[in-house]
Amino acid sequence: MSFLKWLFGKSSTRDGDARPSAEGWAISENGNPTMVDGQIRITVFSQDRGWKFCIAEVDDRSDPYFSDAYFSEVAAKEEALAHLRGEPTVHEPVSASRIEDRRDQWEAHIRARSVLIEEIRKLLSENPELGITALRKPEAKVSSHLKQLKWQIAEYHRAGVSAAMIAQSERQEAILSGLADEIGERIKAKQAQRPARKPPVSDSQLSPDLAGKVDDVIGLLANQDEVDAEKQERLHRNSIRATTDRMLEEGITYGQASNGPDFLNQDESSFRAFMKTADQDLGWQCDTVSDAFRRYLTSGEIPAPHYPMRVAVLLHKEKDFEREKRFLAAWCKHFPSGNGTTYAKLVERAKKTGAIPG
Repeated sequence: MSFLKWLFGKSSTRDGDARPSAEGWAISENGNPTMVDGQIRITVFSQDRGWKFCIAEVDDRSDPYFSDAYFSEVAAKEEALAHLRGEPTVHEPVSASRIEDRRDQWEAHIRARSVLIEEIRKLLSENPELGITALRKPEAKVSSHLKQLKWQIAEYHRAGVSAAMIAQSERQEAILSGLADEIGERIKAKQAQRPARKPPVSDSQLSPDLAGKVDDVIGLLANQDEVDAEKQERLHRNSIRATTDRMLEEGITYGQASNGPDFLNQDESSFRAFMKTADQDLGWQCDTVSDAFRRYLTSGEIPAPHYPMRVAVLLHKEKDFEREKRFLAAWCKHFPSGNGTTYAKLVERAKKTGAIPG
């Protein structure tokens, strides 16, 4: 008799209408709770951050039944017995809870975005004379959220986010688009008031707006004094301690506790989809490098090398070799050691362009 035949209604070797009871559990040689009822063996074991049960025939383990994961050993035992008795399920599997958690996280993200929007609105309304550098930070936040919203709305539907919250996110997209236009106009007006810049190299294909962004990040790096190793270590140690304390106190992830960039707080597939577009966006890469460098100055956390490498690659692609050279020189002023593969490639690239001595 195969197990599947038994499972779907064939006769059992148990006598009469006897049913397995909760008192019959023992511990197997492997240390797992187990129960034998006639020719049927039930085993409960820890897996997938929870507890599962397995049902198999004692003499034939080639066709076992494995359950979903549950939150506790007791829940898995009770579900195993209910399964054998043909009774309704009582405990929610871990997978169902993760779906609910995912929905709750998305809805919390939408609410947090509303708070951010109001903060940016207030900043712009109360500070009509903000300079270009000050405007770049809200510009980067708005741009980042707009990029995420383009794919997140589809995720909201899949995660079961309420219709009201999805409608709110769609309104947020329209508001953010308006803020992006407003900030862009204010930056253009400020740029028009600047003294004439030195013309870019003749074969550069950068738009004036992108050229301005590149020049801003070059200026940020070039005009900032280097942080010595002792200070960097002290800043990083204090930052790690504060982040760890916040994780324990609030029960949140490292990225949330450290106030890391929003785009990093995504699952892997969503992050990869987002980065396919972001990797070709020079303006976004410049904003990301600027934010990471400012974070380094306060936390000692060395910026990831992927984003400055993309800036250099995209500048080369746009044939703006002079800006590529100046950017690499400014970057290597602070991070000249080349520790790590991509860091080393940045240093090597700087040497090849003549940005630093070979």
